[in-house]
Amino acid sequence: MHQEVISIVPPALVREPRGAELAARVASWLSQGLRGVAAGGRAVWHALEEEGRKRAIRELRQRGLSLPAIEAAQVRAMADRHERSDPRFAAELRAAAARHEMLHGVN
Repeated sequence: MHQEVISIVPPALVREPRGAELAARVASWLSQGLRGVAAGGRAVWHALEEEGRKRAIRELRQRGLSLPAIEAAQVRAMADRHERSDPRFAAELRAAAARHEMLHGVN
């Protein structure tokens, strides 16, 4: 009869690389910082868009356009903002602006 001896050797412990914990912390801080920068950038972008809308309304009023014309322009601006995310909704907004102008006799 033949017997075979099997030896079980537990794996040796491997030391964590030096600085791994610090690197993980730095990566976390950078990730949080980038999210903060992105949020700040979005806030600035939205503020600039809002300022542009306000200027456009002022210019329309200076040109003597009526309130229905200004309202239709605002609805079209909303359609422009939704064009990428929901083109069908944007098309419906543009149609609503056209109906609004027709209803109020805006040329």
